Amino acid sequence: MNNISIIMIAHNQKEILISQIKQLCTFHNVALNSIIIVDNYSSDGLNEFLKSQNQINYIICDEKLEGFSTILNTCISEFIDSDNDILILDPNSFLLPGTLYNISNALNPDKGIFAIAPQDINKCHCNINSFADALDYVNNNIQNNVTLSKIIMPENDTILLSHKLFTKDTPFDSKIMSNKLCYTDFFIKNILKDQFTYIATNVYQYYTGNYHSYYDTEHIINNDTYNIRKKWHMNYINTAPSINLVNMINESPDRKLNILEIGCDCGATLLKIKEIYHNANLYGIDINPISANIASHLASVKVANIEDSVEIWNDIKFDYILFGDVLEHLHDPSKVINNCHHILKERGKIISNIPNLMHYSVLHELIDGHFEYTDTGLLDKTHIHFFTCDEIIKMYKNNNFQIIAMNACNLPTSLSEDDTDFINILTKLSSHKNPNLFKAFQYITLAEKKD
Repeated sequence: MNNISIIMIAHNQKEILISQIKQLCTFHNVALNSIIIVDNYSSDGLNEFLKSQNQINYIICDEKLEGFSTILNTCISEFIDSDNDILILDPNSFLLPGTLYNISNALNPDKGIFAIAPQDINKCHCNINSFADALDYVNNNIQNNVTLSKIIMPENDTILLSHKLFTKDTPFDSKIMSNKLCYTDFFIKNILKDQFTYIATNVYQYYTGNYHSYYDTEHIINNDTYNIRKKWHMNYINTAPSINLVNMINESPDRKLNILEIGCDCGATLLKIKEIYHNANLYGIDINPISANIASHLASVKVANIEDSVEIWNDIKFDYILFGDVLEHLHDPSKVINNCHHILKERGKIISNIPNLMHYSVLHELIDGHFEYTDTGLLDKTHIHFFTCDEIIKMYKNNNFQIIAMNACNLPTSLSEDDTDFINILTKLSSHKNPNLFKAFQYITLAEKKD
């Protein structure tokens, strides 16, 4: 196990940081002088606590909230030896026994493993309701079968980074302030160098936060988004897989599959498929050469406009073709669906994710005369085609596909009383008499090619 320096950046998290220090020493035998804590403009007395410590390294930002990137660069240059690996530890993330040892041993830059994140035990096991439950689970389940799956970036800030990622150049872009977009930029940059990030299965953290960041203010996000777009020449960078698409694939995990994602972006969904279906051959098409270049380091990806042709690989037939938020951007989506017949195997399938124009929020604005396009969402300004449930069914039927499954995906927020009343009125006016048609934000559809 290599020497590890631990960085924790906190904003009004004094009590949880004190608990973190105790856990690190108790469960992971961490020396206090290997810990660096940054008080990022707190008002809960964290700075007084840090000043009372004589072994922990610390930085106090008492004038303003400092950028995540700037803080990391300062910690690395001021406190960390060049041959030390670095654990960036989210203050809300408690590493369970054995986790630090296991991810450190699995880190192997010579094999392309430059960064590793542990799994969130809360999401892996639904019966974990407390830290005590998490400890009981880990203590009663030996973590010998640790496996690694490639990801674009971790879900929260906790990640172990190899010292070989850091050169004399400043590793994190100081123009980017928020933690999420700092990581997006950093890990995408690493992919282009074939320096990959993995998640370790059966190696756990217990996460106590809510995945919202104190950097999530309109000013910071807008400024960071501008800088990301200017740097990468992409409207947005999608680093999270489309779980709804992946869950529609129902095959034996060992089966050899050919899977094509049209509009694969940076490859996050393809990576998630590979995590489940290890023998799958992954292919992708994207019209954006920059995102396609990123994804090409993760799968077989080509730049193409699928409205010109879908026959990019002449000798390959596919078991599945995925369209994740793509068909609404096409001039003739029906023609593209029809063209897929030529590249699908017998009984091959299409999985699509399509927004629902019939959503109550659109209709609410429409009856007041508003149909305002936005940067993202149901009225994304790049949408060319609009769909309802009936139109999706008709598109597949007209092109000789049989719909096997169709699931509505609703927004996680609860409906207000006014929204519920509005939906009830729409339902009475509609011939469908089905309120779910107005609640569905998107439709996830699995359709099979007919002979």
